[in-house]
Amino acid sequence: MAKISVYFNDASSRSMSGKLGKKLENYLYRHDIAFRSPESLNELHSSLAQDVNEECEYIFSVGGDGTANTILQNIQGTNVKLMVIPTGTANDFASELGLNLNVDRIMKVFLHKTYQNVDVLKVNDKYMLTNGGIGMTSNVAEKINHDRKAIPGFKKLMKLTGSKIYPLYFGKEMIGPIKKYKLHIESKDFPYLQKEVSAAILMINNQAKIGGNFLIAPETKNNDGKFNVTIFTHDSKLELMKCTIMMMQGKYPQNDPNIISFETNEVDITAIDEDMTFFGDGEVLQKGRSFLIKNIPQSLNVCSYDNQLLYCNSFSLDNVELMR
Repeated sequence: MAKISVYFNDASSRSMSGKLGKKLENYLYRHDIAFRSPESLNELHSSLAQDVNEECEYIFSVGGDGTANTILQNIQGTNVKLMVIPTGTANDFASELGLNLNVDRIMKVFLHKTYQNVDVLKVNDKYMLTNGGIGMTSNVAEKINHDRKAIPGFKKLMKLTGSKIYPLYFGKEMIGPIKKYKLHIESKDFPYLQKEVSAAILMINNQAKIGGNFLIAPETKNNDGKFNVTIFTHDSKLELMKCTIMMMQGKYPQNDPNIISFETNEVDITAIDEDMTFFGDGEVLQKGRSFLIKNIPQSLNVCSYDNQLLYCNSFSLDNVELMR
């Protein structure tokens, strides 16, 4: 019998917690399962700390990338396994793991014990799983999060648009003049002798895509001990638009001379003239001038979909051996 805690994010999943919870309960009735809907961030952290102390084996994150990120801050470095049930906006991490909002599929993953260890990125003293960075894309994430809290009905709009909300806000950001930031880059893998760059966007990528289909780092994987750094140094708004539109279409601009891209396990980024906001997993992680990003190789155990499950026979809980 496994000990499981299921966390419902108030923003993206609480409205469906009854129906979804019932489905999960029907599958997992033989296990020690607790459903939690924290009313505040403090309550969430307190509840997760209790789960870790009581050696909970599985945390189910019902929400988006931000929900998984909040849970990550509490379970990184523990033996807890993470299951992501995506009900958020972009659901980038769930997509990378082959998971969607299909309870039958999710239960196949759980009951067939298909797990993998993935890299976690540490940004100063915070953790992230997918993609993040500073500059224009950080401004987009910050504005979306602000409007989600400040504008009535905005959460429903996000539900309707899904990951398309990000290119919509990015397009709005492109209306004004391009703001470039002076950055100092320190990394043994940085491909230039000159360490200072001027860039509109700097992205840190632990997987190939962000925001659904935005192809930012085609060769990047979340389990190889490295992450990707992509720097957009475009002076021309038109050239930056061409580049990002191509990425939004799932294509990579191979010959763009204004892109600096490299793989590393550590990079130290300093904003020279002003404080900046670093976003990761769709959330604001840090604010300041200096961001030290390190890879912690394969340090989180997550449930993931194995294509071989497609060929498995259908099953009943009566025929599945209980997990330990």
